[in-house]
Amino acid sequence: MLPRVRLLLVALAFAACRHGDDAKLDDVQKMAYGVKPSVVRINAYATAQFRYDAATAVIPSVSEGPGRAGGAQIVPTGAGGSGSGFIIHPGGLILTSGHVVAPTRDSAALERELRRNGAIAALLKRYSVEDLRRLYRGDSLERYVNAIGSAGTLEKIAIVNDVDLSNGVKVPFRIERYSPALAQGGADLALLRVDRKNLPVIPLGDSDRVRVGESIWTFGYPAVASSSDEVIGGWLSHDTDLEATLNPGSITAIKRDVTNTPVFQSNVAIYRGNSGGPAVNRDGDVIGISTWGHRDADVKFLVPVNVARSFLAAANVPINVESDFSRHYRAALDAAGDGRWPVASAELTNASRFFPGSPDLLRFRADTDRALKAMPLWRQHPAASGALLIALVGAGVAIAIPAARRRQPKDIAVATTSETLIAPSSGGGNGSILGKFTILNGSRAGERLGLGGSGIRIGRESAICEIVLENPKVSRLHAEVVSIDGKVLLIDRNSSNGTYVNDHKIDKRYLKDGDIIYFGGRNAVAVAFHA
Repeated sequence: MLPRVRLLLVALAFAACRHGDDAKLDDVQKMAYGVKPSVVRINAYATAQFRYDAATAVIPSVSEGPGRAGGAQIVPTGAGGSGSGFIIHPGGLILTSGHVVAPTRDSAALERELRRNGAIAALLKRYSVEDLRRLYRGDSLERYVNAIGSAGTLEKIAIVNDVDLSNGVKVPFRIERYSPALAQGGADLALLRVDRKNLPVIPLGDSDRVRVGESIWTFGYPAVASSSDEVIGGWLSHDTDLEATLNPGSITAIKRDVTNTPVFQSNVAIYRGNSGGPAVNRDGDVIGISTWGHRDADVKFLVPVNVARSFLAAANVPINVESDFSRHYRAALDAAGDGRWPVASAELTNASRFFPGSPDLLRFRADTDRALKAMPLWRQHPAASGALLIALVGAGVAIAIPAARRRQPKDIAVATTSETLIAPSSGGGNGSILGKFTILNGSRAGERLGLGGSGIRIGRESAICEIVLENPKVSRLHAEVVSIDGKVLLIDRNSSNGTYVNDHKIDKRYLKDGDIIYFGGRNAVAVAFHA
């Protein structure tokens, strides 16, 4: 087989077997992509109109603001808010903190909060914030708020209990099981159900394995990162509300609450709206649920996931049930983590059929498309490339012998064979044979010349050369064969038309079995060397 053909086939085989240095998802990227589709925003609030008599919204100890006269006034009011949660069963079961859904569970408490917030809105309409803050610091504001709230009436009450899935779909929920907040002696958990199937599911881990210092990541929908936030919401797009926020941290202590139930203390960021969201380990398994954080200190608390496991077991909820979406999505993530982007693309397409519109799937798709474009074609289409490689290897084998024959002059095909031992004129031979030359063209095609020692000269002049090649392109003294450390060295002796080995012009070259030598160029004398 020709050296060029061998080199081509080796290169193709190496390329086909090589995995390449394609970009891969790192562990944290893979974990984040895996978790975020299953994280949801939970809305549990009420809105109303608060009607009051302006004459009652007066604080004698504060300078009077506008609207001194009495008369009916109306201000908007609300109670409750939003939190986070995560899907734990593909049939529409969601886990969150109990205090996230508590505001709308108790109608009497909800009405009291609506009245209170309506009274505060009425006072803000009449007095400055600084005036009210001064009263608040003096512990007298609450008395006026209660008085105004009791005297007013609520109208057009609207209660909202729904879930925003990460792909933007809004769906109502109902509470399947509930435990009150930690401060009330409960586990601060709630199990919700929505009317959806084949949802993204996040696996539950084992919180008994968690140790102090372990890295964790929390996910959720903090109010400060919402387009409705009073401070930054004005420049955030509405689509931003679909993006769950990731916060890194670590477990700083493992404690117990007043009921002797374990509680994780952490330095991870938990803001208003994060409550109920999952805290996961590097593998993306839930190890805790965000429950409470001190506003002015880096002290946050998580409900260990094994507490939630017991809570779910009491409700007969099977855990870690994988959906069709999750099966394809995790296969896509595993493939991307290994750099197998064609597989990742195919599995991501399958997953997207079950949960379209998720911003994280769209971003993952963009990552996948970029990686595919950066890959060589044979890596993008490995099956087709493998078939092509087999075909090329077969073709290479098929053409190797004819190609080798084409390299040898055609005269060799009809030549008669004779063999002569050539010894150096200087007497440098020692009886050993360095190798053989076979003349491949011309009238001497097929003639074999045994190289019987070191210092054999080759050229057109018979008076000074042991091997005489009668061709006008061959110099009088063209080349010489010498033996060095058992190897055969061919040296060009400043010939006019050069000496070539395997189509490469040489000054000197150690010969190998099968080398084709041209003295004077391809149209002069061709010789094959045999060790």
